[in-house]
Amino acid sequence: MSPDERTPPPRPRDRHEPADTGAPETLGGAAGELDPTRDLHLTPPPRGAPGESVGPAARPPTASSTAPAAASRPGPNLAASASAPSADAGIAEHAAPNAPPARLHGGRRIPLSAHVVMLTAITTLNFLAFLLIEPTPRWLLIFAAIVAVIGLDGTLRATWRVPFSGPAPIDSTPYLFLPALFVLATPILIEHNVRGYNVIAAALGGGLAFGAIVIAELLTVHQRASEYGPARWVIAAGAYFVAFALFAMPYVLELSLRTSIGAVALVSVMLALELLREGQVDPLETIVFSFVTGLVMGELRWSLHYLPIDGYLAGLGLVLGFFLVTGVIGSYLARRLDAILAVEYAIIAALGVALVVFARASGAA
Repeated sequence: MSPDERTPPPRPRDRHEPADTGAPETLGGAAGELDPTRDLHLTPPPRGAPGESVGPAARPPTASSTAPAAASRPGPNLAASASAPSADAGIAEHAAPNAPPARLHGGRRIPLSAHVVMLTAITTLNFLAFLLIEPTPRWLLIFAAIVAVIGLDGTLRATWRVPFSGPAPIDSTPYLFLPALFVLATPILIEHNVRGYNVIAAALGGGLAFGAIVIAELLTVHQRASEYGPARWVIAAGAYFVAFALFAMPYVLELSLRTSIGAVALVSVMLALELLREGQVDPLETIVFSFVTGLVMGELRWSLHYLPIDGYLAGLGLVLGFFLVTGVIGSYLARRLDAILAVEYAIIAALGVALVVFARASGAA
């Protein structure tokens, strides 16, 4: 047998098998050549397929890696907007972890937060201390009013971060007058009209009323809220209650005429700032008309000095005048004053004055 016949014929090479070049085999099959896409099937699979490589070429892009590229492209930067906190993030920041975020728009719940509860509890304790401690510490009312102002300002800013701390913050001062005056008026009114253990119940009721006013102030920050209307009713009721108590106190405490006129005018200005801010167009215009209200009420108090009326009946007469003045001016500032509305306010005030005259003439008050 010849040598050629003893040599076996070459085996047919498979199409996936690398050719024998005599050189040592490398990863790609050819000497010194690395081809990840040939023979060993190292081509990266489509994104999201099983067995996806985690190498740098196949790793999904992150927000940090896409931010520079997104900044260079025209249009909104979606990466930056996705990582930036929304405007309502501060609203729900203090909500309970398991509770749904409370939003004012679209059905906001009552903002009963820890700030509101703590402020109400401190004010109620001040009421009890003022009414139960003998001799009565008069400085406690000033302390309670200061605490109410500072506490409500902090509560407003903690509940609504965007309106009070945003790019164009609003002033929280108009929201602070009514709670401070309520703290000053309520204990004095209870002290002069409630006796025995009923003082405790009256103090607790005054504390709850203060909490309702605080919640109403929080709900009136946004005028488009569904709770805005009922909250304004609560504020208006509290304002006229405070007006009645503080307008009558100069008679009860037998203050001088000058002191009484100054107190009535000052209280009227502060309460008018609260009542006239509803639907205001120009804040400066609201401030000017608030001082006009104070001037009118001071003159009315001076006129009542020469009439046979005093005490709580005189306070009721002043409240009727305050209701007429603030009602007409408030309608004018909201640009909805007309002849019919002015007549309605005048009729209500006239009926109130007639009631006061009847009570005085019959000796009922």
